[in-house]
Amino acid sequence: MHQKSLVAARTGGALCAVVLGSLLTAAPQAAAADVTCSTDVYKRTFYKNTSFSGSPVKTDCDSAISQSWSGSPVSGVPSNGFGVRWSVTRDFGSGGPFTFTASATDGVRVHLDGVRKIDLWKGTGDTARSKSVNLTVPSGKHTLRVDYVNWTGAAKVKYTYTPRTSATYDKTKPLAPTGVKTAYNTSTRRTTVSWSANKEMDLAGYSLYRRPVGSGTWTKVTTTTARSHTDPLVNPDDRTPYYYEVRAQDKAGNTSSGSTDTIVRPLPVVASLTGTYDKATGDVTLKWPLNTEAHFDHYTVLSNDKVDGSYVWVPLGTTKGSTWTTGPVTADGETRHYRVLVTNDGGTTTYNPLWLDATATNELWLDIPDGIAPAYAPDLTLGTCTDGIRATASDSTPAPIRDFIGLEVERREAGTDTWSVVLHKGFDPRLDTATATVCDPLPADGRSYDYRARTYDAAGNYSPSSTIETVTVRIG
Repeated sequence: MHQKSLVAARTGGALCAVVLGSLLTAAPQAAAADVTCSTDVYKRTFYKNTSFSGSPVKTDCDSAISQSWSGSPVSGVPSNGFGVRWSVTRDFGSGGPFTFTASATDGVRVHLDGVRKIDLWKGTGDTARSKSVNLTVPSGKHTLRVDYVNWTGAAKVKYTYTPRTSATYDKTKPLAPTGVKTAYNTSTRRTTVSWSANKEMDLAGYSLYRRPVGSGTWTKVTTTTARSHTDPLVNPDDRTPYYYEVRAQDKAGNTSSGSTDTIVRPLPVVASLTGTYDKATGDVTLKWPLNTEAHFDHYTVLSNDKVDGSYVWVPLGTTKGSTWTTGPVTADGETRHYRVLVTNDGGTTTYNPLWLDATATNELWLDIPDGIAPAYAPDLTLGTCTDGIRATASDSTPAPIRDFIGLEVERREAGTDTWSVVLHKGFDPRLDTATATVCDPLPADGRSYDYRARTYDAAGNYSPSSTIETVTVRIG
């Protein structure tokens, strides 16, 4: 008796059965390499059975389902008793009414998101038959799958899906266009608008609209099947901003809502301007968002300063950056005014009016801390009061030009260095002379005490001190 044996040889990564004697062992089918197909193109897989079981013999891409095979469709698949599956996931845009149509010899099934919509599943030999169904596809992405089997005879299969473009059936508005971009040409003073392709399968075209900023009235610029257009409007002075929007129309006459309004500023603008004051250096640092428009060229920084008795906008310099640090600014407690202008690559610069504008986004009103002390010392008089010394500080500066808000009196024991505050208060603004008085209780110990007075402002700056007055508290 001969012993039966099996030898397996490896060819191209797959196990192939080799028969010795009467023993047969089938090697497993090799899995087809994964295939990535282009957008909206079917992935097609071939099976050598009608149950779509096991690994596919071949996987490729197919732009349309329309086949007629008289024998084996591909190598490794029999002429009869095979299956082919197509699948694709695509964006249907706003969706709407569609017609699905399939025709085939033998069996064909059509699924939408796993739900069977067409079912023609029986042997027909060489005779094909067809079926159409009308249905509504929701908006967004959906998966189509078509299964075809050939039991015997000719193998023919065809499938299409098309939108129903009659206004009688299609009441669904297209999706609003997206990806709107604008480019302003400072040589021609015209704007070019472009946008992304709409996902609609029944798209008829686009309409481009414009309106001036501040107006609610849209003007149609053009209707086109292209995805960009140059507005023939010539901007008169590079300074008038416009909004643009794009709307889509389908073959049933439905019009989408407008795309997100896109503003075109022939002159880039400084959207916001901020600043800080450095007490240590006295510098002011200005900051603003950096413009990224293709036609942006540079900034000019200005300060509103007094020149020959009048306030004018004085240029501090130019920059392509988004920060600017001034030279030292006196800490005077006043408000400083700054402005940043923009110049485009056509040489046009933002309007620069002579006046201040608190609402302008490119203008900053910056309060500078007060570092200037009251200039003069107050007067100080001493007298007596119950159990102590009466100290009175006064200042006769006319009320309209007073630069202090209160008076302070200090005392120390004569011959020492440590001062104590015995009075710190505001004055009576009704009096012509600003006056504040304190009764400083002191023991009758025979010691001498020094007093001095000064004024202070709202920022905590102090004037020079008055002449020191000395008093001796007698014993008994």
